[in-house]
Amino acid sequence: MHHGHYIPKPVQQALVINLKEKLVLPENYPEISRAIVKGFKFDIVSSIAHETGLSATEILNALNLPHRTTVQRRKHRCFNTAESNRIYALIEVITAAEVLFDGNFPDAIRWLKKPCKALGKRLPVENVNSFFEFQQVIAVIHRLEYGVFN
Repeated sequence: MHHGHYIPKPVQQALVINLKEKLVLPENYPEISRAIVKGFKFDIVSSIAHETGLSATEILNALNLPHRTTVQRRKHRCFNTAESNRIYALIEVITAAEVLFDGNFPDAIRWLKKPCKALGKRLPVENVNSFFEFQQVIAVIHRLEYGVFN
């Protein structure tokens, strides 16, 4: 009987699917740009809610979309370019937070919903209404990734 050395098979990494992939959004620049300009379909809010555990109300409030606007968009079945841009910013922030928490989605969402001192005690999830706000949240996430807590 031959007793050779046991060589374990390499552990396969679990396939990690990010939020953009779950929402079936294009990954490359020209395609996502066209999708934003065209306007995301209204059901993207319910898809984000389903994938993240955020409620549709939390998402619409974070995007600063009043109820009457939402009703109008539902009739047209699409958000306009500016609203789609804010939705995409929210998706990017959620994705960055997920990376920060090493793929632990519940922890990422909890962090996004807690007041953040570096953002003037505002919730990170509510800081996506302008490019400046979006940049601030991403900067905080990057600082935390590198262990800078102030």
